[in-house]
Amino acid sequence: MKTLLSCAALLLWHPVSTAPAQEVEEPLSQIETAYTMTAYLLNDPNSETIETATATLEHCAIQGHPLAAVLLLDVYEGKRRGLPAQPEKAAALAHDIATGKQKLRDSHRESVAAKQESMYRYALYCEKGTGRAKSLPDAYEWMLKASNSGYGKARVELARYLINGKGCKKNPRTALRLLKAQAGIDATVPNLFFYMGHIYLSGAGLPKKRADLAFRYFSYGDKMNDANAINNLATMYEHGLATEKNELEALRLYKKAAQLGNKAASANMQRLGYVQAGHENGTPDGVRIDRAVMQVIEALPLPQHLRSKMAAPVRRHEKQQLESL
Repeated sequence: MKTLLSCAALLLWHPVSTAPAQEVEEPLSQIETAYTMTAYLLNDPNSETIETATATLEHCAIQGHPLAAVLLLDVYEGKRRGLPAQPEKAAALAHDIATGKQKLRDSHRESVAAKQESMYRYALYCEKGTGRAKSLPDAYEWMLKASNSGYGKARVELARYLINGKGCKKNPRTALRLLKAQAGIDATVPNLFFYMGHIYLSGAGLPKKRADLAFRYFSYGDKMNDANAINNLATMYEHGLATEKNELEALRLYKKAAQLGNKAASANMQRLGYVQAGHENGTPDGVRIDRAVMQVIEALPLPQHLRSKMAAPVRRHEKQQLESL
């Protein structure tokens, strides 16, 4: 089945002339089939034949398929296993889509979404110097354009620029207004409540710090599985800031944030877990280390049976040390 799909995707692609896309336009149904098969291959962890995926997606993108263009950005960024990153191509493609040089067809909704995503990504490329020269003013300009187009992720990241003064003057008040507006539209955008909580916790642009409001917004972030907000909420529980001190709740939240991919939370969980595991007088260092390691294993984003398998030798080592006392 996998071989048939790979062959079918290859057969649907053929070399493209250098003429403008509108002069060699193919039936959209054919391009859609090629894109769908290629996306399936890239998302199938058991697929072995993906060498033709980049060329197929390039062809679909030239033909104006919006979803193929966005997936091609993922490929160029190196987000798809087995396919090398090509940052210069990612920057060039995002710029062409954002400026309208790369024409898109298919549904109006998908084309608009692809253009918004491209403006957003191009802003990040400018910020980080990915595939092009680093330029914070350019990053701010493109993030502002993406935000003004109504793109939620761009509105939230524009707030970050305004908080930190990236390519613009610092303006935390405007950032907070943007974040509150986005919360009323779509509160699921990553980092939304993290940035809101950060403003209130730091007091940036405000008459005074408001740890109580920071706690509230980090708690909202917890409900939305916002890893950065959860990590900060855990810190507030650990130190009893705007809430009663609760190290067990802090540890639970650090673990949750770590499972969502937050590296700082993983380190915090290991640190706090080490302290809690060794709170009894006379607990050997080796035992405390084993217990801290088990906390880290439990936070890994793996199925429970795999985490249990990894933790088994650590538990045995801990037991041996305790029995030898």
